[in-house]
Amino acid sequence: MCVSSYDTTVISDLVFPNNGNNMSLSYLNSIKIKLVSTRSGYLLAIIAAILTGMVHSLPKQLFSFSQTSPTELSPLMFVAIVYLVNGIFFTPIKKDATPVSKLGRRNLLFILAIALAEVSGLVAYFFGLKQSTAVNGSILTNGEIIFAVLISLTIFKDRLLKKEVFPFAAIITGIIIIPIGYDLVQSHLSITDIIQGNLLILLSGVFCATDIILCRYVTGIIDPKRITQLTSFAGAAFVIAAMVGFNVPFQMDLRQLPSVILLGLFGTGFATFLFLAALKIIGTTRTVLLYSTNFIFGIIFATSFLGETLTITNIISIALASIGIYLLRNKLGTIEEIIKTVPKTYKRGSYKSLCGTCQHNSCCTSFTAPLLFPGDITKLKAINKYDEEHVKEIKIRGKTVQTVKKMNNSECVFWNSTDKKCSIYKNRPFDCMIFPFDIFTINGKYFWVVYSCNPNSDWKWSESQLQMFENSEEFKEVAANIESYHGHIDVDRSIKNDKIEYTIIREVNLNGMMYDHGKEQI
Repeated sequence: MCVSSYDTTVISDLVFPNNGNNMSLSYLNSIKIKLVSTRSGYLLAIIAAILTGMVHSLPKQLFSFSQTSPTELSPLMFVAIVYLVNGIFFTPIKKDATPVSKLGRRNLLFILAIALAEVSGLVAYFFGLKQSTAVNGSILTNGEIIFAVLISLTIFKDRLLKKEVFPFAAIITGIIIIPIGYDLVQSHLSITDIIQGNLLILLSGVFCATDIILCRYVTGIIDPKRITQLTSFAGAAFVIAAMVGFNVPFQMDLRQLPSVILLGLFGTGFATFLFLAALKIIGTTRTVLLYSTNFIFGIIFATSFLGETLTITNIISIALASIGIYLLRNKLGTIEEIIKTVPKTYKRGSYKSLCGTCQHNSCCTSFTAPLLFPGDITKLKAINKYDEEHVKEIKIRGKTVQTVKKMNNSECVFWNSTDKKCSIYKNRPFDCMIFPFDIFTINGKYFWVVYSCNPNSDWKWSESQLQMFENSEEFKEVAANIESYHGHIDVDRSIKNDKIEYTIIREVNLNGMMYDHGKEQI
C-alpha cells in the first residue's frame, strides 16, 4: 500500500484552528515540521538526481585505455562489482525484512525477473556509453520515461490527454530524434560506433521501463531493503554467468576498484534510497519531476570531468526534454505511483503488518458503497462518470446523500475485475482514499477507526496519516457533512459493513467544529 507523509503542498491548504489569533504552539510547531520535511524532501530528490547523473557519465573513463590505467574495464565486470557491493551493503540493514523462505515462489520469480531486467538495462547502457559520448548517454537515458509511458498506454490501457500529446512529443524529439538524427547526419547516414552506442542506451531504457513495471508487483509486499539485497545478488549472478558463458576475462586494474565501488554504491544504492525517502516526504509527482533532472547533472559531469563539448544540438535536446518532462509531470507521477509503491515501516506496526493481517479481499469488493462529497462529484463529472449508471442516491438519518453504485456481487461499479484494480484510481472518492481508515459515530462522537486491525500494533504510527487526512482540502467537505457517517451502534447497513473487525484509534479532530449530535466541541 502506498503511504505518504504529511501533505505539504502549500501553507494555505492547511486547516487552521478556529480560535482567532491565539493559535496553539503545538500547531505552529506542526507547520514548521511540515516545512522542514518538505525542504528535506526536495533536497533528497536533488541529491538522488546528482548521484544518478554521476553514474550515467563518469564510468565512461573506466571503459577505455589510458596512461594511468592500461587495463580496459569490461562493462560486465563493472556491473558485476556494482551489484555485489550493493548486495553486501544492504545485507546488514535488512535485518527486520521478511525471511527469504517466507517470500513465496511467485515473489521470488518476480525478484529474479526484476534483477534480470535491471542488470540487462545497466549492461546495455554501459556498453552504449563505451561507444557513445557521456553527454549523449545522459540525454538518451531518459528514454526510460518514454518506454514507461508507452507500456502504460499499451498494457495498462492508459491514455494521453490532448494536453499531454505535445509534451510527450517534445520528450521524444529531445531525447531520441535530435541526438540520434544529428549523429546520423554527421556520419552521412552510416551506422557508426556512436550510433550503435546510442541505440544500446535506448535499449537500456526498454529494460529499465520493464523493471519499473515488474516492481509494481512486489513493492509494498516485500521490504524495499530486501528487494534491493536480493536483486543485487541475483543481478551479480546473472552477469557472472554471462561472463563465463561469453568467455569474458575477470580482470581489472585494482586501482580502478575504489572508483567502481564508490560509483556503484552512491550512484545506484544511495541514489535509490534517497529517491524512495523523497517519495515519502514530498509525494510522487514532485519527486519524479526533480529526479528527472539527473540527465542534466550527467551532462554537467561529462563536460566538467570528461572534457566533452556541449553543442547547440545538445542544448536544444535538453530544453525540449525538460519542457516535456515538466508539462508531463502529472502523467509521470501517476506512472511512478503505480509502479513504485513505498511502504512506510515503524517499529511497532506498519501498513505492511496491517496488510499482512487483512481478512478481506478489497475495499472495492467487500465493502459497501463509498460516500460522495462535492469534490468527488466534480472529479467524476470531469471524466463523464457522474450519471445513473455509476451513482445513486440514498438516505441517511433523513438526509439524501450520493454514493458510488455497487453491483449485485458487491463489487464497485468502477472495479476492473480482470486487471484487479480501480478503473478511476486517480479520480477515486475521498472515502476510498482514506481506506482502510474510516469514521464511526459512537455515543454521539466521531472516531477514526481502522479495518482489519493488527492487534500487535499500538497504532501510534498511523497518526501522521490521520493528520494528513484532517489537513487536506477534501476533509473540509467531510467535516461539513460529518453527520453522514455512522457508528457501530446505529449502523446504516446500506452504507457500511460492520462485519469486518476494526480498531478505534482516536477521536476525529474537526478543528473547532461542533458535533451535530452531542454539540460537544472538540
